[in-house]
Amino acid sequence: MAATEHAQTIRKDTKEWITGSLLGLLQNKPLSKLTISEVVKKAGVSRMAFYRNYESLEQVLEEYYEPKFADIFHKIAFQTSHQQKLTDLTNFFLALSGDFQTAIEGGYTELLYQIFKRHIAQFYDEIIPFPDWTGAKRDYWIHFMSAGVFEIWVMWIKNGQKETLEEISSLIRLFHK
Repeated sequence: MAATEHAQTIRKDTKEWITGSLLGLLQNKPLSKLTISEVVKKAGVSRMAFYRNYESLEQVLEEYYEPKFADIFHKIAFQTSHQQKLTDLTNFFLALSGDFQTAIEGGYTELLYQIFKRHIAQFYDEIIPFPDWTGAKRDYWIHFMSAGVFEIWVMWIKNGQKETLEEISSLIRLFHK
C-alpha cells in the first residue's frame, strides 16, 4: 500500500509541476507557440512523465480549469435567489479575470468557453426544466446563453474592465428576464 501511495504522490506532484510550468510559460507566450518540450524542461520532468498524465497541453489546462468551473456552478445551482446566482457568477469571473486575461493573450479562451458551456448546459438541465425543448431547441438555447454571457465577460476583460461590475451584471441580467 505504501508504494501505491508513494506513486500517487509522485503522480500528483508531477501533474502540479507540469501545470504550474505551463501556466508560467503562458504568461509570456501563447499556447499555440508552446511545446511540450518547453513545459517539461521548465517542470523538470521527462516527456514520458508528461505523456503518462496528459495527451496534450490543452488537456493540462482543461484539468486545471474544470474543477474551478465545477465549483462555481455547483455553488450557483444550490442558491435559491436568482440574484445571488448572478452575484456568484460575477464574483467568479472577477476572481479569475487574471486567468481570463492570460487566456485571451495566450489564445485559449475557446478552451475555457467549452468548459463554461458544458457547465451552463448542466446548470440549465438541472435548474430550468425544458419539457418541450429537446434536441436542437435546447442546444440553440444553451449555445446562445453560454456564448452571450461568456463573451460579455471576455469583452469586459479585454477592454480593461472599465465598466463597473454592476454595469456588466446588469447586462447579464438581461439574458435572464
